[in-house]
Amino acid sequence: MNISIASLRLVLVKGTSVHSEYDIIIAGAGPAGCTAALTLKDTRLKIAIIEKAVFPRDKVCGDAIPSRAIRSLRLIDPILASAFDNYDRQLLTRNTDVVYNGSTLQLNWQIPAYTCTRMDFDNKLFDLVQQYSNCDIYQGEKVDKIEQSADDILITTDNNKVFRTKLLIGADGAQGITAKQLTSLTLDREHHIGAVRAYYKNIKEIQQDKTEMFLDKRFNPGYFWMFPVADGHVNVGFGMLSADIATKKVNLRRSLYEFIETVPSLKERFADAEQVSKIEGHNLPLGSRRVTMSGERFMLCGDAASLIDPITGEGIGNAMLSGRLAGLQALKCFTENIFSGEYISKYDDQVWSELGKELKLRSRAQKVLRRMPFLLDVVFKFSGWEPVRKMIQQKF
Repeated sequence: MNISIASLRLVLVKGTSVHSEYDIIIAGAGPAGCTAALTLKDTRLKIAIIEKAVFPRDKVCGDAIPSRAIRSLRLIDPILASAFDNYDRQLLTRNTDVVYNGSTLQLNWQIPAYTCTRMDFDNKLFDLVQQYSNCDIYQGEKVDKIEQSADDILITTDNNKVFRTKLLIGADGAQGITAKQLTSLTLDREHHIGAVRAYYKNIKEIQQDKTEMFLDKRFNPGYFWMFPVADGHVNVGFGMLSADIATKKVNLRRSLYEFIETVPSLKERFADAEQVSKIEGHNLPLGSRRVTMSGERFMLCGDAASLIDPITGEGIGNAMLSGRLAGLQALKCFTENIFSGEYISKYDDQVWSELGKELKLRSRAQKVLRRMPFLLDVVFKFSGWEPVRKMIQQKF
């Protein structure tokens, strides 16, 4: 009897139920994972998504959906972008007010951007995957263990189920297991942001097509935000660099309320406001350094690949861009039947080609403002000058 090494490995995993083998397994059904699945929707590859939650599910976030996110859908298939453009749970963002020391800089957006709760946005993407792709979807299954070999990858979930795949796309976020088990990346607070958010209603002077950001030297680099979403609710949050949170012993939850109480215009606008959710926190791995995003038979995308904007803390657009590029690289791997780390590293190069210059510039800007906070006064003093306003708008 001829038993392959891969099959023997499956047999030796005790106490598990063995599931089907797949060409590609995507760990995580957030924006990055769903975009990868949609990129592969017209192939004959056998694909599965393993997701720890059951949809619809919430995700702690600022709920800003940048134009880059919708562009990724449009590049895959215009019908996908149209589905979101016509989605009744999103709000079109036309401008953003950046407020500092009583001065306001208004940024006007020519390319459509949106706000949408992650509960709604992620569920919409998940619905598109179910509608347009042929993926097998396993919800309520958290990836617990990953074993690599030259021939395959074995994935064990917390329910003691085992899956075998030729290629793994890790899109399970900043706290996911794929980056932890497949790379040597460790937490570095200089390249992380800590943030908290809560939902409010009845905040005065909220405009549905305007997002607002408030800067303060006490919490530099970082900001307080108010992003309107559906049902008259507002995503209210605060975040700053994790290294400074630790050094300055900042309590993020307390600081969110401190912003509201100490900024006169905010205190008045929140006078009759009602907090309709608890404050929840999350960590954001920044794209302020280039990290390993792939290896033999795997790629990481989204937050698992540390691609969050160092200035704004926004990660959805970069997550979806990387998900699309991961899907395209996966197609190349199967076309050439090559799954080596060297070959798959072309994915890293492509991501960095698309995002590297932008992330480097924004990382430098973050570091300069952190070391020289007085520059905020200079920038806002000259913010009425058109070249300065355009430069700031490019940074955001």
